[in-house]
Amino acid sequence: MSGVLGTYSEHDAEEAARLVGYGLRPRLRPHRDADYAALVRRYDEEPAFEQLVRRSAAGLGLRVIGITQRAGAVFGALPGSVFETKLDHYARQARQAHQREAERVLHGIAHLAIAACCFPRPEDLADDGYVGQATVPTVDQLVRHACQELSERVAGSEENSDPMTDALELERAWRVYLRRPEAGSTSDGRVAPPSTEAIVGKALRYLVDQGMLTETEDGERSVKVYRTTSRYQLQVRELAGVQAYDELLRLGAPAGPAAAGIVRVSDSGTLY
Repeated sequence: MSGVLGTYSEHDAEEAARLVGYGLRPRLRPHRDADYAALVRRYDEEPAFEQLVRRSAAGLGLRVIGITQRAGAVFGALPGSVFETKLDHYARQARQAHQREAERVLHGIAHLAIAACCFPRPEDLADDGYVGQATVPTVDQLVRHACQELSERVAGSEENSDPMTDALELERAWRVYLRRPEAGSTSDGRVAPPSTEAIVGKALRYLVDQGMLTETEDGERSVKVYRTTSRYQLQVRELAGVQAYDELLRLGAPAGPAAAGIVRVSDSGTLY
C-alpha cells in the first residue's frame, strides 16, 4: 500500500485488521493482552498506521471513537453497517407501530439518563480517572424528575401562549415515560408492558455486555451498582453534544459525584 499512507506490507494490513478485531471484543483491555497493547502503541506512535486502522474499520462499517491503553479500541457503527443496533430491534416488545415508537423513545431516554447519571458534570467527563456510577432506581428517578420539570414547563408555556422551543427531543418523551409504571404487573394476570425500571435495567445490562459498565452488588442497600469504564467515557464524550443529553443534565441530573446514580442514541434511533 502506497501514497499518503506510506508503504505497508500484508503484515501491516493484518495488524490493522487485528486491532479492529480487538475492539470488537468489548470486555478485553490492552493491559490484559500484550499484543493488543503493542498494537495500540503503534496506533499512537505512527500516524500512517492510525489511518490504516481507520480505513480498515471504515471498510467494515465502523468509525473510530477512540483507541487508548485504558479503553482499548472503541468503535461506533456507521449508518447501514452490519454492526448498527437499531432501537426498534433493541426494544423488541411492541407489535403495533405506535407501540414500537413508544418503546423506542423509552429505551432511548433510558440510555441518555444513564449517561447523565454517570457523568453529571463536564469536569467528570473530562477526567480520565473519574469513575461514575448508577443504579436502576436512581436513573429512573432522574428521568421522572426531568419529566415532571418538562411537564410543568409545557403547562406554563401553554398558559402563556408562548410555545416552548427548547427540549424538543425530551418533550415527546416525558408523556410516554410518566404513563409507564415504575414497576409492577397487572392484577388480572395479563402481561404488562415493561416498567420503566425494567427498561433501565435492560439498558444497564446491555452496557455491561458491551464493556461500557461493570456490575457490583451493594450489600447494605441490596441493589446492583453499575460503574463506568474508560470505554464508556469515550462514548459519552461524543454524546455530550446531543441536545437531549444537555437538556437532561440541566433538568434533573445530580449536582456532583456523591450521587450514586448508552450507545450514543442518534435521531434515527441507533445505539452507538
